[in-house]
Amino acid sequence: FSRLLKLGWQAGRDEGRQVQIAGLEVLYRFNRGDLQSLREVLVLEVYAAELGFTPANVLDLGANIGLTSLWLHQRHAGRTGAGFQLVAVEAAAENAMIAQANLAANGVPAEVLHAAAGLVSGQAWFETRTESNLGRMLPHEAPGTVPVPVVGIRSLLERFPHGQVDLVKMDIEGGEEALLSHDTGWLAGVRALMVEWHDDRADSRPLIQNVVAAGFEHPPLNAARQD
Repeated sequence: FSRLLKLGWQAGRDEGRQVQIAGLEVLYRFNRGDLQSLREVLVLEVYAAELGFTPANVLDLGANIGLTSLWLHQRHAGRTGAGFQLVAVEAAAENAMIAQANLAANGVPAEVLHAAAGLVSGQAWFETRTESNLGRMLPHEAPGTVPVPVVGIRSLLERFPHGQVDLVKMDIEGGEEALLSHDTGWLAGVRALMVEWHDDRADSRPLIQNVVAAGFEHPPLNAARQD
């Protein structure tokens, strides 16, 4: 269906649907972005990795429709022996609404923020795309953009105990440049990251150097599971 949609298939495009998959009840829209996200996160399980510890709290940047938040909760929440805190941040309003519904439908206590993550709080403009997983934040107004609040990364970390978070998942379509290119002091409050690099929008090489300089290792994450 994803290939048919790419070729211009229109029947049912963007209509809301529901599926039981991987033990979860998932709401999605019949479009390539949602279908690709279902495939990557819940079928291929591209976020499956041994971290060497069990995260008790997660910050999901670029939560889309909540699939990675659902998967991480399902994988780790029962292993912590304590509570599991989840904060999901999504800049596209409709995506954030579906993420909230998906988390609630599966009994996952989470805080969902309709916002973009940035180095400092403020406002930016969000460029929507036909593919629901390819929208991006812009620093200026342009045709097809809508204003979106920006929450500073340190403010997000303050939502967790002692300003420390075990795992940050980051898939923000080039927005990683703002978070990892200059002031990376906030990484001191992070134990591990899972980052999707977008070299068509931000050169990942200096960003990776900054992450390594902050004390992290940088192994590829499940390259065999991804296209």
